[in-house]
Amino acid sequence: MAESMDTSEIVADEDDRKLFVGGLPQDAKQEDISVHFQTFGEIDNINIKTDPATGRSRGFAFVVFKTIQGLQDAVTETEHAVKGKKVAVKKAKAKEGKIYVGKLKPELSDDDIKNHFAQFGQITAVEQPFDKTKNERKNFCFITFEKEDCAKQLLKAGSTNINGVELEVKKVTPKPDPRVMGMAFMGRGGGRGGFNGPYGHHYGDYYGYGGYADPYFAGGWGGYGGYGGGWAGFDQYGGKGGAKGGAPRGGGGGGNPGARGGNRGGGRGRGGAARHEPY
Repeated sequence: MAESMDTSEIVADEDDRKLFVGGLPQDAKQEDISVHFQTFGEIDNINIKTDPATGRSRGFAFVVFKTIQGLQDAVTETEHAVKGKKVAVKKAKAKEGKIYVGKLKPELSDDDIKNHFAQFGQITAVEQPFDKTKNERKNFCFITFEKEDCAKQLLKAGSTNINGVELEVKKVTPKPDPRVMGMAFMGRGGGRGGFNGPYGHHYGDYYGYGGYADPYFAGGWGGYGGYGGGWAGFDQYGGKGGAKGGAPRGGGGGGNPGARGGNRGGGRGRGGAARHEPY
């Protein structure tokens, strides 16, 4: 007689059970967050994000439920408050995974490369540098997966084979912008400007660390998982301390989000893609 598989202990991927909670009171503790969100389902863990330099809360956290249903119930609810203060929630975006792929051969087409790596997981971006001098594609590229675990599979192997061509796979390490780091630690990256507004909390802290301290940063709050134009995307959270009252200007997570991000909250960075060192 064939044995049936017991699926009662199978736990859904953490990314599918993770909730983003923003606009927390400065003094909110795990217990305070749990009191509210446990009403939607049993909680696996709570991670309050803090500034590594000061230890102060950055005003947001991630709540992981035991089940997907708990997350869905929390997202469906339109009003949330922690310690009497209104907070914003959204399903957390999965942490992306980016890899460097080297030793590409001219005979491998763009489709060959993309189709091969797609079997490891959902791809969000394929960057293939082009040599304008030689008028040909360079012999390496960058692949970004929707979920970090997909990248980890390939990194563990260290190589992969496409149509008989052995390719090397390496981790992409974000390269911090020293200008942003300097401003952050001198106090100009946070503390001044940023999103003050209704939170009584300086969101400029988050800006100062740009794309290097936290993997979820990608051009201000707006870069986090479809939050529109930053916190200003939520009408009630459009802090007056932002870039002239609206969303931060500038592109994704290379240091400071745009030339005016956070009203001096993060200096005068250039925006654009985060610099990285593939080796």
